Amino acid sequence: MPKHDHSSEMRMTTLSLETRDMLHALTWYMTARKTALRAALSFRTPLTTIMHTDMRVQYSAYFQNLLSATELMREPTPLPPKSFETELYARFVFPGFQDGESNYEYIKYLRNAIVHRGYNITSACHVAGDFPMLIAEPSFQNNATNPAKIKTFHTFDKYVLNIITKCESVIGGVIFDTLNNAGVFQATIDPQAAIAETRNALQNSHVMPDWAKAMAAASELKPEWFVDMNNSMKDRLREALAPCDTLNPA
Repeated sequence: MPKHDHSSEMRMTTLSLETRDMLHALTWYMTARKTALRAALSFRTPLTTIMHTDMRVQYSAYFQNLLSATELMREPTPLPPKSFETELYARFVFPGFQDGESNYEYIKYLRNAIVHRGYNITSACHVAGDFPMLIAEPSFQNNATNPAKIKTFHTFDKYVLNIITKCESVIGGVIFDTLNNAGVFQATIDPQAAIAETRNALQNSHVMPDWAKAMAAASELKPEWFVDMNNSMKDRLREALAPCDTLNPA
């Protein structure tokens, strides 16, 4: 596995509001992907029409949330540029499928087909005992208009469950390592800035009545509360990035 030199990367020591917002979004996407996967793996045959629809929704939601997280990591952020993408492509490789970028493009186009074309991820399956083993779409093409630029991305496993297992074995760990190398889990917050942001948000709330805003303005906000909230946020993020522990459908 290639080693990357992180010594020249800027390690953050204080989390900005922008970075915290990004981390909250990341935590949500990775938590929601676990929720969707737990639900998806609970289905057994025989399936009613409603159960089949629900299963399709949950498997689709797994890839929608997972890819929302990875694409968020690929956006320009306060994190070291390109470090996530480079590490992901280096580690998202499997026996017989050594092109990490192509493997990632496959699941990205799978997500795109689900979101933009209503692709039915549950359209074909084998049954193992009473567990529906969904069969993965063999390939997806990019939507280049120039024939010379058309590329085909092939699946790296026959079954959707095995694709998910491979995603779980790599992606959360790469995100964690990228954040950790950037100093996210060691970074603190500026409590006074957080207090000011909180007071501003309360006063600009569109749901709080004026009397509640007045009470909030007069109340004390202790710096240690915000330090504790920051630590709690990082704990939730660590948990969200851990591999899903319900992958065995037996």
